[in-house]
Amino acid sequence: MTASLPASHPETFAEFGLRSNFSFLEGASHPEELAVTAARLGHRRFGLADRNTVAGVVRAHGAARESGLVFHPGARLCFFDDTPDILAYPKTRPGWGRLCRLLTCGNLRAEKGACTLYLQDLLDWGEDLNLVVLPRFDPDLGDPERGNDHEKNLKDLLRQLKGAFAHAVRLALVPAHDGHDRMRLARLARIAQAARVKTIASNDALCHDPGRRADQHVLTAIRNHVPLDRAGRLLSAHGERHLKGAAEMDYLL
Repeated sequence: MTASLPASHPETFAEFGLRSNFSFLEGASHPEELAVTAARLGHRRFGLADRNTVAGVVRAHGAARESGLVFHPGARLCFFDDTPDILAYPKTRPGWGRLCRLLTCGNLRAEKGACTLYLQDLLDWGEDLNLVVLPRFDPDLGDPERGNDHEKNLKDLLRQLKGAFAHAVRLALVPAHDGHDRMRLARLARIAQAARVKTIASNDALCHDPGRRADQHVLTAIRNHVPLDRAGRLLSAHGERHLKGAAEMDYLL
């Protein structure tokens, strides 16, 4: 259960930002569909990181093995204290145990079906984990005047995690598909360089195929407790948040 996180390159790209339908009311594809599609797109490996759970990794592992893929099980850590989401992939078997213990801590302090995590939990249990910070899509991040607070907070977080976990920390470069990616991604790359952490490419995918966009909209409406015809701007403005091949990701980033 180890994860070696590759950089964005046509021959080595692998998607580690995948969520399945085990990310309740977020992911729109089964783990098996993600594995089969990853193999069809030419991926050699992939990682599944569902929201505060590892419940889908068994099904993903079986499908990956049948598809000839190397599978990396992980989790997407979503925090209660305004910390950005962080992907956590165990490097060792003890690391897997620590990830499970971390999630158990969050489950025990929350109501059934929820998981309340704080950054301190990760600092306590993050040894032997590869960590990928997912920056929020802050519209000001591409603005040299208004993005300073966001940049400082993100840089401080990266430096804190690097101080605790050294070279196990990375910053994700995720396209927002909003026409401003060139500025935003360039600035994120500079933030990573200033914090002395590496970057990793991800499409932060929620499904295996663009045809699942309609299902994704239904899930979003249910999650927000509104009728679909009143969901409006809660729905994604584009259909790009699906698993992509290496060549397309290299072009986007």
